[in-house]
Amino acid sequence: MFAGINEITAMPKGFILNDESRLNSYGFLVLNAGGDFARFNENPVMLYLHEQENLIGRWDNLRVDGTKLLADEIFDTEDPEAMILSGKVDRGFLKGASMGISIKDAELKNFPGLGLVPAVTKWELMEASLAPVPSGQTCLRLYNDKGELITSKEAIKLSIDSIINKNDNLLMDKIMLTAEAATCLSVSKEIDITALNAAIMALAASRDEAVTELKNHNETRAKELVEGAIKEGRLTAEKRESFEKLAISDFKQASDLIGSLPVKQNFSDKVGTSKKDAGTREGWDYLKWAKEDPSGLAKMQRDNPSEFAELKASYKSNR
Repeated sequence: MFAGINEITAMPKGFILNDESRLNSYGFLVLNAGGDFARFNENPVMLYLHEQENLIGRWDNLRVDGTKLLADEIFDTEDPEAMILSGKVDRGFLKGASMGISIKDAELKNFPGLGLVPAVTKWELMEASLAPVPSGQTCLRLYNDKGELITSKEAIKLSIDSIINKNDNLLMDKIMLTAEAATCLSVSKEIDITALNAAIMALAASRDEAVTELKNHNETRAKELVEGAIKEGRLTAEKRESFEKLAISDFKQASDLIGSLPVKQNFSDKVGTSKKDAGTREGWDYLKWAKEDPSGLAKMQRDNPSEFAELKASYKSNR
């Protein structure tokens, strides 16, 4: 696999070997978490301008601090050229450096403020060099897996694109969701198009099911409300459809309106209120009521106790 370099900047005590929040001159990020430092730590050489023959010291105290990969410079005090460069660093004339890396894997990732950009997710640190112009292309170095330098900008870009395009997870199609959207869809914040489409379809199906269930519930209780009103005589059957529509759209309004309508009394409801209202039951004695309409007799006893007592007394006196 091809490899790459990221920039570094001088610090009062050491250098920044990588800042994963900044794009390098080739237009990609290098993520610190993906770095392999095992071989580098065995021989942490410090070069000048990435030239093997310009070994001027070593790097010490390699560490990650926030978004930055840091290291302290240790110059070879027995090397005159190294001491000249050490003086330039001390006096603030030499402030930059760049690291040489071998890229193992990369993908397109979405970063706040940067958007969708290439990111090196697995890499090995080969060396780090002092450089007078760390942002210049000539001071950035990429190595292939054979340890050979790659200096052509076009070749570097093609190698990065090739790695990304070969990624089995099709990271070109990945999207970074907000935390709220990820929670709503019950997915991770970083998701590919296929999984996102599936999550959206599942959410839509759940919504449609809920809408159908609510619609059925509203229709059922509307029919029950209107049917009960018709049985009570508050409504006629001709008004069923209009009141059902009203109850579906605004159940409380329909319920309140129906509740304000009087209950229509049928003939049997009126029985027992008076002899005159008894209709065909006029002239019935107590025994007739008991045989023909016991429920009406019970209603008379409940609603018109004086009439009931009179009917019963009349029956007893005629025996």
